Amino acid sequence: MLSPSSGRKEKSMKRKTRAAVLCTLLVILALGGPGLAANSITASVPVTLTVSNEYRAINVTVPAAFPVHISNGTVITADNAKITNNSKTGAVQVTGLSVTDGAYRVGDYNDFSGSKTIALKINGCPTICSGYMVLNPTAFPAIRAQESLPLKYYAKVSGDAPNAENVPAANVVFTISIAD
Repeated sequence: MLSPSSGRKEKSMKRKTRAAVLCTLLVILALGGPGLAANSITASVPVTLTVSNEYRAINVTVPAAFPVHISNGTVITADNAKITNNSKTGAVQVTGLSVTDGAYRVGDYNDFSGSKTIALKINGCPTICSGYMVLNPTAFPAIRAQESLPLKYYAKVSGDAPNAENVPAANVVFTISIAD
């Protein structure tokens, strides 16, 4: 006959055995059970690599300013303005050009009027008002590596301009992009 304490020991042993079996099953499942099977396979999965380097730096020099001088009613502009493509390879192109108000309001070059107004025509493309200018593609062709695009510009300034020096009358903003 079994004593009450031996019955408890037997139940305790069954619980421990069940717990051990359960832990063993969990370990097998966690380690990928089939890997422990008698018949196993090894699979190789390729790592595919795609590299697409399309980055190319744009290295250009644009005018630091577009000087406009008025001498006794005659408007004088610089004759040496240019954009230079300093890159060793590849062409660039002016893809956007805007002229915004400064101390003066930007006006229509072809129908010029107003007070404290300035209007520009750059490579034959005139301002209409402050903002983006309509570009003529032949006026702003691609600039090949190590070459320059001359910028011929004209200005009109309203007759009410007082005597002054270095007034930031307007702002010219170029957008330059890779051309090839």
